[in-house]
Amino acid sequence: MQVLHFESSTNIKDLVGRRLVTNKISAIFELVKNSFDADAEKVIIRLDVDNDSLTIIDDGDGMSLDDIKNKWMVIGTDNKKGHNFTKSGRPINGEKGIGRFSVDRLGKQLTLISSVGLSNKPIKMVFDWEEFEDQKNTNLNKVPIEYIYLTKYRNKGVTLKIKGLRDNWTKSEIEMLEKKLRGLLSPFPKTYNKDFNIILDCKKYDYNDKTLMPYNFNEISSLWIDMKISKENPNLLTYELHRNGVIIEKNEYNNPFNFGPVKLKLFSFDQSDKVSFANKFGEIVKNFGNVRIYRDSFQIYPYGENDNDWIGIDVRKAQKVWNHLGVRDVVGYIQIYREHNPEFIDATNRQGLEENKALEELRQFILKHALPKLEEYFFLKKHKTDDKAHVKNREDITQATKNLSEIAKGLREAMPEKAKQVIELSKIIQENNQKQDKIIRNQQQLVEVYKRIASKETLLHGILHQVLIRLQRIEATVWNQKNTISQHVLNKELGHLLVKSQESILTTTDEINEYLLSARDHILRNREKITINLHEQLEKVYYSYKAPLSKAGIEFSIDGAQSATIKFDINDFRVIFENLISNSIKSFRFLQEERTKIIEVKYEISLNKLNIFFKDNGIGIDKDVIPHIFTPFYTTTNGYGMGLAIVDELVKSNNGEINLIIPKKGELGAIFQLSFNLGG
Repeated sequence: MQVLHFESSTNIKDLVGRRLVTNKISAIFELVKNSFDADAEKVIIRLDVDNDSLTIIDDGDGMSLDDIKNKWMVIGTDNKKGHNFTKSGRPINGEKGIGRFSVDRLGKQLTLISSVGLSNKPIKMVFDWEEFEDQKNTNLNKVPIEYIYLTKYRNKGVTLKIKGLRDNWTKSEIEMLEKKLRGLLSPFPKTYNKDFNIILDCKKYDYNDKTLMPYNFNEISSLWIDMKISKENPNLLTYELHRNGVIIEKNEYNNPFNFGPVKLKLFSFDQSDKVSFANKFGEIVKNFGNVRIYRDSFQIYPYGENDNDWIGIDVRKAQKVWNHLGVRDVVGYIQIYREHNPEFIDATNRQGLEENKALEELRQFILKHALPKLEEYFFLKKHKTDDKAHVKNREDITQATKNLSEIAKGLREAMPEKAKQVIELSKIIQENNQKQDKIIRNQQQLVEVYKRIASKETLLHGILHQVLIRLQRIEATVWNQKNTISQHVLNKELGHLLVKSQESILTTTDEINEYLLSARDHILRNREKITINLHEQLEKVYYSYKAPLSKAGIEFSIDGAQSATIKFDINDFRVIFENLISNSIKSFRFLQEERTKIIEVKYEISLNKLNIFFKDNGIGIDKDVIPHIFTPFYTTTNGYGMGLAIVDELVKSNNGEINLIIPKKGELGAIFQLSFNLGG
């Protein structure tokens, strides 16, 4: 029997080379993954734009002459197939066997130097890709590639020096490369034997051997959630909610999904966080992307890129705008594992994962578990209205009328009457839009006037509220006096006690007068931030409330480093904690059962923020009331409804924020978290 054999021409190089690896950044990704799979601890990407060269250097295992001959130079050979881990225990990432053609995509000539260490001499080879193109239709194995041994010893690893770059590299493209390489790296803590560092060097654009780090939003986002199904216990789903660097809630429950283990970090961004994000990364949250998937150490594209809402976050938000987060508000990461998650299968086109039950469950993991829990805290405070939606509507209507005019132009010849009607319709829409815009602008001006009036009214009610708090002390003193009289007969000792009580009343009255005078001056004064000792100032507030706290049988504790300081307006500090203590005292009055009454103030520093926790075990706050607690004049205790509104404004005035931590089921009382930037 006679037989035939396949052979390949030099054209195959382009078919599986430049035509397969179409993107220069993707080509660099493939080479970086090869370095990772070679157990390199670092890979250097060095761009010399002026000399038209790109060099990629790693310190991995290197390739011997046999490796180069029988693996690297055999097209279609994937020597990694069937191997899940490298020698050091890293999961294999570069499965495609196309890394060798990434160099062709990047430049016209390659110089390869490889060394496996002391036992073998380094090998140097030069590949001129244009020789293959000049000899089209020639059998591929007829194009000779020379190699030489280098006598000078070189540490093990591979160097790829690419000349005659096929693309221009501008400063903005280098910045994009940095962004993409940082995004490529998993942001989850290292779990393998060796760290892997990517170093970017491009002197022309001020990149001097810069070690790229995975993105970390812990110091930008004020609220995020960690959720995971662990390797150790895949039957449990656990989560931790973080606000300003501290855990405010954590829990676990049965894993309702068929996959595992996975890890998820989901960050939310309010308006202040978004400003910080833009300042640090030079772009807005939406343009950065949303929720990315990482398998082992690297990102799976295209999930989570700025045009890939694979979860349907914005579709969900459109269904319920006011209490759902959108892609403008969140960034996240999901970690899966090749070893432990075989149900996540590569798509046949090598772009992403196969659309199967596991991937759909991963969506539900975010949509029905992580996002709702995050939103529960994100939307606690009332929404603040602005005119951005109106401006967007106005712009949309203007664009729509322009589109109608263009349609009319196209109809003029074939349907002149219809064209005339379209033009008239366009005019009517534009005129009504202008009228509506004028009305809204007038309303906004009126609202601003009301705001200014209301702020003065709020301040006056606030002053009254503080007076009422101090009157509580008079009430407590009088109560003590009545109690004393009922227990003593008229004698010198009793007279002495009465005098002391009267002096206490007079002292408190003087304090009220002094406060009214300072309140009058409060309107005119500028806040003066000075460095205060937290422990000392909290103790002063406590001692001023010692009598009513003692009378109510409330224990009070302060926990935190006695050396901790912060810049703060001292009057605001006092008013904030006086209001919180006053609210707690009221809360304890409604208790129906006997319990040890406790107020705890604890503070700690995390992620350059000072977090102060004010906790009591009183009656707590009903779930229906929580969204309104910072609203002026809203009350459920027959009070004036100003305490927490004043606290909220004063905390903001000192560059901080206050939030209620939602109590767990069965937990007593209320916890407020006050967070301040250190040095603010």
